Amino acid sequence: MNSYEKTIARLMFKSLAARVNGMAFQNVFTQIMSYASPDFAPVKPQGSEGDWKNDGHEPASGKYYQVYAPEVFDEGGAVKKIAEDFSGLVAKWGDGKVYPIGVKEFYFVINDVYRITPGVYPTTYSTLQSLKTTHSLTVCKPFLTKDLEDKLLALQDDQVMVVVGPFPNPADIKVLRVDLVSEVVGHIIHNPVARSLKQSLIDPDFEAKIAFNNLTLTATWLREADYRRSVVDLYFKQNSSFSRQDVRDKLKAIYEDGKNKGFTNDPAGATAEDELFFYILREITPEPEDATDKRAFKDLQDAALVVMAYFFEACDIFEEPPKC
Repeated sequence: MNSYEKTIARLMFKSLAARVNGMAFQNVFTQIMSYASPDFAPVKPQGSEGDWKNDGHEPASGKYYQVYAPEVFDEGGAVKKIAEDFSGLVAKWGDGKVYPIGVKEFYFVINDVYRITPGVYPTTYSTLQSLKTTHSLTVCKPFLTKDLEDKLLALQDDQVMVVVGPFPNPADIKVLRVDLVSEVVGHIIHNPVARSLKQSLIDPDFEAKIAFNNLTLTATWLREADYRRSVVDLYFKQNSSFSRQDVRDKLKAIYEDGKNKGFTNDPAGATAEDELFFYILREITPEPEDATDKRAFKDLQDAALVVMAYFFEACDIFEEPPKC
């Protein structure tokens, strides 16, 4: 990948990490680590035995990982989990009970979703350092989302694409099918986020709005997608006015929710608004029936991008310029 493609991949990964928690985040972690290390092995829970407090390990080097990715971060819960899980881990996997090398390195994996202030709380560092000293570990430290990103971007291009999905490119669209628009609309309407009551009754200047919202990498895609908005117009003409209102309210709510995710400017050139753009796009793109069908996913993603452009132009998502 060139630098531009890596920046896009990074943005797509950030949007993915901001959406997943719990087992969904653990699955992303497992997928990336399995690509990154031939020795990495996830542990499948075994009934009442569970996973022996091991969410994945590299047995040849004695590296063990425990994932903590709650919907709402709780520092007290995190510290308690570190102590309890490590105790259970050593009881089952330590001292050569399974592998001769035992437990040498312990990583507490946290989906910190790129919080504005990076890192973890002092009590987490303190708890991990205490375990390192007590058990004579070589390494005992947090493993943050940025660390998982580093693992991802070191992979082969095709492996990166498997994780983040194909890049959106509305310029590739030859004919935008109405049934794809319908599927995207249905997916948005059924999003569990509460509807937003904020409304806009003005028709802004498209380019002025792009500039005002500091959309850099994503501006070209919005322009290309807007050229194909006639299919979305056709869809809403064939359906009741309530359909458009429902989509608008849900999109506005998804946008407002995304603003609270703590996206920041990327050193590679992407803005926080570009990251928010990708978050919304990922949120409103339905998964195809066959999750492995990347062509079907890209078609749905491109349709979602055109729907975004349609509502962007109407000032239903992103901020209105002062003279909008």
